[in-house]
Order: sequence, then C-alpha cells, then structure tokens
Amino acid sequence: MVSVGRAVSIAMAFFASAILVSSFTQVAGASSSTPIIRDVCASTGKQFQLDNKFCIETLSSESRIVAATDLVKMSLALIEAAMSNAAKTRDYVKNMLKQPGLKPDHRYVMQQCDIGYSNCYLSFGSALGETQEKEYFTATYDVKIAFTDNVDFCRNALTSTKIQDEVLSRGNNFIYVFGAVAFDSLDRLIG
Repeated sequence: MVSVGRAVSIAMAFFASAILVSSFTQVAGASSSTPIIRDVCASTGKQFQLDNKFCIETLSSESRIVAATDLVKMSLALIEAAMSNAAKTRDYVKNMLKQPGLKPDHRYVMQQCDIGYSNCYLSFGSALGETQEKEYFTATYDVKIAFTDNVDFCRNALTSTKIQDEVLSRGNNFIYVFGAVAFDSLDRLIG
C-alpha cells in the first residue's frame, strides 16, 4: 500500500515532469520564426546576455507572439506569455510547498520562489495595463523589475542552496527571455 505522502510525492513528480515535457516540446517543436521575432531577439541580444537561438525558439513557440505584427502587439504578447509562465511556475511552487516532508533547504527555495513569482506576476500585470495605455516608459520599469528583481528571489535561493530544480530553472529562463525582449521592445517604442 502506498502512503499518502508517497502518493503526493509521485503526483508532484508527475506534475513537474509534465511541465518540463510541455515546455521542452513547445520550444523544441517551434517551427519557424517571423521577421519581427528575429528582429526583437537580435535587438535584445545587443543589450542583454541572451542566446539568440534560444530566444527565437522560445518566442516562436508562443502563438500569440508569432501573430504579433508590430512592436506594440509584440510587447503585449510577450508580457502575456510572461504572465502565463509566471502563473504556471508559481502554481508548481505552491504545490511543492504543500508537499509533506519537504526538506528545509527546499522549503526555503520554494518560499523565496513563491514570493518572487507572485511579485513577478503582479509587475507584469502592471506593465500589461501600462502598455495598453501607451505608458511605455512606466511599463519598461515594471517589466525590468519583474524579470530581474522579482525573479532574483528564486534565482538567488537556488544558487545559495545549490538546489537543482529543472522546473524552476526553465521558468526562470523563460521569464528572462520574455522579460528582456519585452523590455527592449517597449524601450524601442519610447525612442
């Protein structure tokens, strides 16, 4: 007979695997990019350390980003994709925090990631409204806070504890790409 704790652990492992496989399949299965995706990835690469191929593959995996035809629509799509990713990663974290027997270092990481991803989601939400109102300067600030300061809670906790969590690492990587490209796209709208 399987204990309740073991059943929860199995369920969490399955949940984490499903997120990883889904994310990997989306990026690996990205068919082709559009000229605007190649443009924003190249432009962002000049300002941020960003692997151009990973940027193109990541953006090409999101239908709302592929459909974007100008920098405003691209910025909105990037922010929406970032919010979706932040919500999924935050849900993973909240489910992990409910897991009985979570080791103290893992609990610490999950608590920090919960704070970071909750704030990240809120910052991107603010940026979405500001972008819709054409307040691009303010939106760049909220986007930058979201993908740097907010997610740094999670990144720093993983680094300091030397814990490896593929779901969190992929979430952090996706947020960085969506956020950096959104920041650069919005910044280009200001100038």
